[in-house]
Amino acid sequence: MKTLIAALLLCVPALSGAAEPRGQAVYRQLAGELLKNCTGTDHKIGVANFTYTDGRKSGDGEVVSERLTTELVRLGRFKITERKDIQQVFAELKLQASGVMNEDSVRNVGRMVGADLLILGTLSELSDGRIEVNARLVGVASGEIVSAARVNVRKDWRGKPGGAGDGQVKFKRDEKLEQYDKAIRKYMDDKAGQQHSVVKEPPSF
Repeated sequence: MKTLIAALLLCVPALSGAAEPRGQAVYRQLAGELLKNCTGTDHKIGVANFTYTDGRKSGDGEVVSERLTTELVRLGRFKITERKDIQQVFAELKLQASGVMNEDSVRNVGRMVGADLLILGTLSELSDGRIEVNARLVGVASGEIVSAARVNVRKDWRGKPGGAGDGQVKFKRDEKLEQYDKAIRKYMDDKAGQQHSVVKEPPSF
């Protein structure tokens, strides 16, 4: 009986690891490297859409920035600006989200979304079906780069060019991306359930 229980316990980590969406770890690695020089817990971070260095219109940058945002939220170290808010600000200021912005643009975006730090990034298509992601964490007050990181990600989604004019980037969802989203929703639901399950002791008089 003890042998059976031990075997089951060994299987639990393996099963939980198998349930994790493939390729998710690289976005967690990117988030960790960007935040390695950050101290304190009162920072608010905004993540801009990543863009291709050759200027092409694509939904790939939105997918990458969304997944990076999710991992930043999961780390739980800082407050993260809602993606729709930062996209709206870029549209209002008529800015092109890119890995390089001048100090005034960084300050304006940060002020409008209430962020202390911005993550900007660029994409470069590789020959093996992967995408090189270069990301920079920029301080809003100074406009200086706090940290930078580079990773290669596998493009496991089907995209189409982003529409021009309305600032909205659209992409086709596939089964792997759906599995990733379901895993994230389950994680957030579990977190919410843990918070609701906490029983507070009545105050003593």
